[in-house]
Amino acid sequence: MLPKPPIKSLFAHISVVVLLNLLIKPVWLLVEMQVQDSVGHEAWGTYAALLAFGFLFITLSDLGVNQYATKALADQPELFRTWFPNLLIFKLFAAGVYPFIMVGLGWALGYRDEELYFLLLLCLVHGFNQVMEFFRGTVRAGQHFKLDGFLSVFDRLFLLGLTGALFVYGLSVERFIYARLLTVGVGTVLFYGVVMRLYGWVRPNLDLPLVRKVVRHSLTFALMTVLYSLHDKVDQVMLERLAGSRENGLYAGAYRWLDAFSMYLWTVLPIFFARFAYFLRDIREQERLLHFGQVLTALPLILVSLFGFFYGEKLFFLFDQQTTPEDLATMTACLKALFVAAFLNGFFAIFSTLLTATGYERIVNRMIVISILLNIGLNAVFIPRYGAVASAWTTVLSYAFLDLAYLLYIQFRLDIRVPYVQIAKLLLTAGLSAGLFWGMDRLGLSWPLVTGLAGLGTLGIAFALRLIKLAHFNRFNV
Repeated sequence: MLPKPPIKSLFAHISVVVLLNLLIKPVWLLVEMQVQDSVGHEAWGTYAALLAFGFLFITLSDLGVNQYATKALADQPELFRTWFPNLLIFKLFAAGVYPFIMVGLGWALGYRDEELYFLLLLCLVHGFNQVMEFFRGTVRAGQHFKLDGFLSVFDRLFLLGLTGALFVYGLSVERFIYARLLTVGVGTVLFYGVVMRLYGWVRPNLDLPLVRKVVRHSLTFALMTVLYSLHDKVDQVMLERLAGSRENGLYAGAYRWLDAFSMYLWTVLPIFFARFAYFLRDIREQERLLHFGQVLTALPLILVSLFGFFYGEKLFFLFDQQTTPEDLATMTACLKALFVAAFLNGFFAIFSTLLTATGYERIVNRMIVISILLNIGLNAVFIPRYGAVASAWTTVLSYAFLDLAYLLYIQFRLDIRVPYVQIAKLLLTAGLSAGLFWGMDRLGLSWPLVTGLAGLGTLGIAFALRLIKLAHFNRFNV
């Protein structure tokens, strides 16, 4: 059995992962924006829609095996020599078949010729990304979190190098897709070598009864993957089909920033997921964690959302070659709407984490299904008339529905008290912070100075309202 690091080192490992991602991913965000500016919004809109369409059904390349296998191997490391060689064959087979299924679905949706070719390549990227995630999951199962942290940024580092070369020798969407495909190819070989180095060589095998057994148990994870994929990406597919590639390119330019700032939540919330699960039978401790977690997730996104409202256009500073003032206005309008979604997520994403960590996954899945249907219905009605801005506000409404559903379910079905007083204090903090932004902006101060002073002011307001108490952090002294 592989040795497991002591609990006290866990947060050190997490810190390494977070730091590495904070160093690399913002750079990648800016480079990707420059790529969009170079190839044009229409070409990028087609690329983004095809990438999103492939992501809708990415579970076909995995069927939930990654999550289930990671969980099982972490609990029983001795399974590696029987599970890994069999699941590897399954993963490679699924990664190879999935792109052709998606090409068929793409043809049925109306994609043709070059679009289908790009869809095939992008689905190969998705598929082999899932193979790489299988290897990373095996590394995590062995408790090698720091090594996994370095693996987590390899693809971005490698792709940064290739993209830099494309800027010199000629950049197009097709060449950018080739660069992504080469990155996952190299990454797959490298990550496989890392796993073999850690565990020792095992010969690939195919035990169909074993594979069927694992897949049968992993289907719950597959369902969750499908639902989250549909919820996050269906709007881009519909927008491109109903309003055209250029409109989707403008929306993607704004949505990129929602993804970027949401990374904070997806870094923090897994820690709370583990803590909620650890205190599964301690309602009062879950309640205290919920209250603290809401403050920790809401305050940064309050500040981010207010920045987006007052200075959102500043985030598009790299767009100049093919962006008209009307394009910039559309992206800014989308961004402001999407930051309302970020604002809501900051308040209520922790509620979803509580539910999924304490055995209410099916309830959450049902809520997401309803939200998806709401999203699709509203997009179908309003995209033809309002374009990208309609998709942005539909995203807000679908998130608002989910957040309200989480709150009401916890209020009426769980014994945990919803922190209404705290929510009111957070709303008051948001209002006062908005006043700081507005007042300093009216005084003619520069936007970086306003943002910095407003951030300090928001922190001060939070302390004054006793939203932040240093004693809270003792709960994470593990």
